Amino acid sequence: MENKEKSKKLPPPKGWLVAGSHPAKYDMAIFTDFSHSGKQCAQIRAKEPNIDGFGTLMQSIDACGYTGSRIQLTGFIKSSELVDWAGLWMRVDADSQIVGFDNMQNRAIKGDSDWTQYSVVLDVPDNSSKISFGALLSGSGCIWLDDFDLKIVGQDLAPTDTSWQYRSCGISYQNIEPTNLDFKQGLRPSNSDSAIDSAPVGWFKQKRGEGNFELELSNLHDDAEQVAAVLKVDGANWGALLQAVQARQYVGKRIMLSGSIKTDTPKGNATLFLRADAGRQLTVCHDYMEGRELKGTNDWSNHACVIDIPEGSDNIYIGGVLNGDGIAWFKDFTLQEVSKDIATTGKYGGLDKRKTSAKAAQKLDQPMQPTNLDFEGGSYQSKVKAHCMPVGLPIGWIASGSNPKEFKMCIDGSTKYAGSKCAMIKALKETAEFGTLMQMVNADFALGKNMRLSAHIKSENAGSAALWMRIDGANGEILGFDNMQGNPITDTTDWNYYECVLHVPLTAKSIAFGVLLGGKGSIWISKVALEQAPDDAEITGTISAAQAQQVPVNMSFEED
Repeated sequence: MENKEKSKKLPPPKGWLVAGSHPAKYDMAIFTDFSHSGKQCAQIRAKEPNIDGFGTLMQSIDACGYTGSRIQLTGFIKSSELVDWAGLWMRVDADSQIVGFDNMQNRAIKGDSDWTQYSVVLDVPDNSSKISFGALLSGSGCIWLDDFDLKIVGQDLAPTDTSWQYRSCGISYQNIEPTNLDFKQGLRPSNSDSAIDSAPVGWFKQKRGEGNFELELSNLHDDAEQVAAVLKVDGANWGALLQAVQARQYVGKRIMLSGSIKTDTPKGNATLFLRADAGRQLTVCHDYMEGRELKGTNDWSNHACVIDIPEGSDNIYIGGVLNGDGIAWFKDFTLQEVSKDIATTGKYGGLDKRKTSAKAAQKLDQPMQPTNLDFEGGSYQSKVKAHCMPVGLPIGWIASGSNPKEFKMCIDGSTKYAGSKCAMIKALKETAEFGTLMQMVNADFALGKNMRLSAHIKSENAGSAALWMRIDGANGEILGFDNMQGNPITDTTDWNYYECVLHVPLTAKSIAFGVLLGGKGSIWISKVALEQAPDDAEITGTISAAQAQQVPVNMSFEED
């Protein structure tokens, strides 16, 4: 391996944080033996031959300078003897919610490679509070990093976001405004199985079920100036051509999607598609033309969907859907604001009939105090719409993390600590992601105080676990943070007491806290408490200059 140490151990790059599921198992530091440019670069080097986890060099910055924009992270990476994989990564957060994420796992760096520039592109919604980014190494081997850059880019550069798989369909391909509604900008090239490849510019495609779904553009014989999108389904449940548009310019208004449809669907039907969403939990006014579907063979006819866009909406989906086998043609799409004199269409088109998600309710009514810390308040016994919470999740708690679906989080009725109930987080498989059981409460009750979060935790084959607490300001800035980064819980341990102590400034808006598990294994949590600590209590976590910064720093790794 090229990265044999030739001199004394060097420190991490200035302005960068050492993190990951197993940061102690990696050397992450300045490297001076060679670089892509300049006199030095950064290195992430595994200390052991077999590591089930990852290490990362990262920064977190305030999102305020980037909201409403599309951003690109680029960086040069060189690799040696990678057993697993490596990549750039970037995440966009809106308070406790992940609204954008890509870690290159679907196009990972593997094995040995020379200096190569890589790229991650994400949209930054208006409600974003923080942008985190860096490079990671999963497993053993070594990577070198140099010449990073973070900049605002145009809408012609497609997002690489992968978090859309865990959110409503396609928000990773969100446009700032409606794009290419007449299809005259043509198709994107086909390079992979991405939902945007071979789709019209500004659009993406989806299908449900086994079978084939084809999409193409066709010039109309009677008018060569007009272009139609042609959807063909053979054996699949449905195929869709969709576009995601930022909702901000339409919030509080009534909008109309109109378009012309032609069909040859002996076994199916075709419809327009119009929906407004608010966050990861669908909270929607929508109209899918239920009861007005086009069935059988029909010549061109004009159709419209009209819905309200509720406060809190962050995304609007428009497009056409072909349900079942057949062919459907779509053309002449328009999206426009209309008067409230024009009635909404569909069962859920109007504000008075809209569906409201738990996430939106939490934003409107953030708890004033922590709740159900002893888990005696029970758990959600069914996945009811009023909560949108997994069965077994403790009432008052939120299942979150980089990918909470890869973890089971529930009250474990078979385990107790000193007679008290326990909650459990269990990885469903080995993963590079993490899951956290958390709460976020209004900070008013703790302003100006030192606050102690404590819990008893035991672990079994845990990759990396920790108690964590974060203090946020009114604009989403991080005022204090501790996640036991220097001493995580790993492997199998008996019940132990852990605590985090942070000061809550008078400018604080909210306190987020919980327990996290990354990688693999299981943990059990009991006797959680959040209470005032003495004025002279030692603060266990602080917010460093790098965490609080407004813009990226030392992206060339040249600063000492």
